Amino acid sequence: MLTIKTQRLLLRPFQRSDAREFARLAGDWAVASMTSDIPHPFDEAQALAWLKPARGEVRFAIEGGGRRLIGGAGFYRRPSGIAELGFWLGKPWWGQGFATEAGRAVLAHGIRDRRLPAFSSAHFVDNPASGRVLAKLGFTEVERIPIVCAARGYQVDAITYRLERQRALLVIAPADPALLERRRWRHWLGRIGAG
Repeated sequence: MLTIKTQRLLLRPFQRSDAREFARLAGDWAVASMTSDIPHPFDEAQALAWLKPARGEVRFAIEGGGRRLIGGAGFYRRPSGIAELGFWLGKPWWGQGFATEAGRAVLAHGIRDRRLPAFSSAHFVDNPASGRVLAKLGFTEVERIPIVCAARGYQVDAITYRLERQRALLVIAPADPALLERRRWRHWLGRIGAG
């Protein structure tokens, strides 16, 4: 089972035992209404069904201090190979940099371990905080389109983003010491004419 440790977080596979807390956190209207696929209300049975990733999906539970579930992050790999990044946090953990930290770790996994060529993502126009997270992760705006919001039950204007592999490599370096060390090694080899 893949787990990723960051400075403040642990990203791990969701477990059945997460369903109750997941339903409570993600089922909050303030959270669900900012996602495309989490309905409102959102009960434990729905959470259990949602926890089973579909083919091409990678989903992580985000644990904060004290091994407490605080959110989720992951990606869905499309047939084109491009992966769509998604993330959510329970409301008590908004505004503390956790989404950026988790997003950087998920990008590092996708780029380093899955060799993904690019990522896409989106946020509803009334959720500028997610746009700021995507900007910090190096994403650039592509277009505005309507996306169905399960919680609201209708289409909502959204802004789509894209992040190419080369730019992602620059963004994930702080989250990936092994990648950073390989870059230093290549730089050193280049300086002595061996690379």
